Amino acid sequence: MTRQEIEQLINQILGFSQYRRVNENHPLELYLGLNENGYPTLRYNGNFNPIKVLGSNQIEIKQVKTSKYNSILFTYAVKDDKSIFFTFCEDIINKTQNYQGNDGYIEIVNRYNQWKKLFHKNTKELSENEIMGLIGELLFLKDTCIQKYGEDIAIRGWSGPEPTHKDFSFNDTWHEVKTINSSKNSVLISSLEQLDSLSEGKLEVFVLEKMSPNYNGISLNKLVDEVLTKFKFESNRDIFIEKLKNVGYSKCENYDNFVYELLKHDTYLVNKEFPRLKAQEMPSGVARVQYELLLSLIDEYKESRNG
Repeated sequence: MTRQEIEQLINQILGFSQYRRVNENHPLELYLGLNENGYPTLRYNGNFNPIKVLGSNQIEIKQVKTSKYNSILFTYAVKDDKSIFFTFCEDIINKTQNYQGNDGYIEIVNRYNQWKKLFHKNTKELSENEIMGLIGELLFLKDTCIQKYGEDIAIRGWSGPEPTHKDFSFNDTWHEVKTINSSKNSVLISSLEQLDSLSEGKLEVFVLEKMSPNYNGISLNKLVDEVLTKFKFESNRDIFIEKLKNVGYSKCENYDNFVYELLKHDTYLVNKEFPRLKAQEMPSGVARVQYELLLSLIDEYKESRNG
């Protein structure tokens, strides 16, 4: 079942406290609908012994017992963009499509606990610079790394949340991703480690133009959902969610106000001749260095793109 089908099914339900089974052939009794307050809800009915399951800022958990069965309900109890909830439902439904165990309840609760990391609101929101930086890394992960290396190698090669490493590193090369506004003509190198290496690598520069919130462009929440759908293996999806948590991301309605158009993505070869500072050339006692690179003066290192 796709995210679009889930959204369509829920939108067809007009009355509160009404649910429709997702698929009569699904091994588990999973339903989509609206709770008593009209919020979209995923419901599982089964014969299970309920345990304590904690909700989050955005997901309410309710467990009820009837004469015929027990139920657990996951309700998206906010008015934010619901796309990440639809993706959550898609994951639960599809990952249990071939379930042959005796306790679907435990399977569903375990998957919810993994997803809860995204539904938890951090006390501090990402700044606009941090939003743009994460957008650039996710675009590179989605459009370049997964296509070139496959999801397994790609997600394990992403080291963005770890500030002392290159953003992406693989056996044959490394990539440092920088994202700038269209009005800027330089990129900030915030540490020596970002470009200092004995092996050749790539500097990936994404240029974004900020648009109005109503523009159908790139936003962080939507991009996270798109990347999640790229992972076929749940182990890689779990790694992705954990890395998002480490970088400080959680679902936040305010991020939908930051919408961008991708103007271009340029790749620069960082070789021996590339202008950069190196740790071995720093005077003794220098602990931290930041510097800027003027893009107009490194044009000779830009690689051409096919298509």
